[in-house]
Amino acid sequence: MNSPNRLRNKAAARPSSGRLRVGFTMLEAVAATAVTAMALATIMPLFARQLRLVGETRRERLALEELANQAERLAAVSSTNHDAAVAAVDLSPELRDLLPGARLTAARAGASPLGEAVVLSLGWDAPGRHERPLSLATWLPPLAAPEEAR
Repeated sequence: MNSPNRLRNKAAARPSSGRLRVGFTMLEAVAATAVTAMALATIMPLFARQLRLVGETRRERLALEELANQAERLAAVSSTNHDAAVAAVDLSPELRDLLPGARLTAARAGASPLGEAVVLSLGWDAPGRHERPLSLATWLPPLAAPEEAR
């Protein structure tokens, strides 16, 4: 039933002590380590880039929330204080700590049927953010018409 070739192959796999070898050779272990190291060297820069993108996305989200908060503050101001409210626009202390070198500006963009347009811009120390700050436009409610004398 057992062919002579088969018996020879089993005998060749046994060391001189007569036992079967179990385990890895040093060459196999070095090759596996090298393959694992190459895979990690390829993947680690991707993880680092992902972490930078997550951080930048978080900062942009915080900046947009700050712009929306400032727009709501401007819209809630009475119509007699628009000039003072636009001039008093400033960053919240929390955001000043989270965005290095942050600058918030408010510029009037003219009147429209919706009211007076104001563009809020927020830039900070990040590549491209000073040249292209995040912007949000809002409209101040129109000035109340003075009541006519009776």
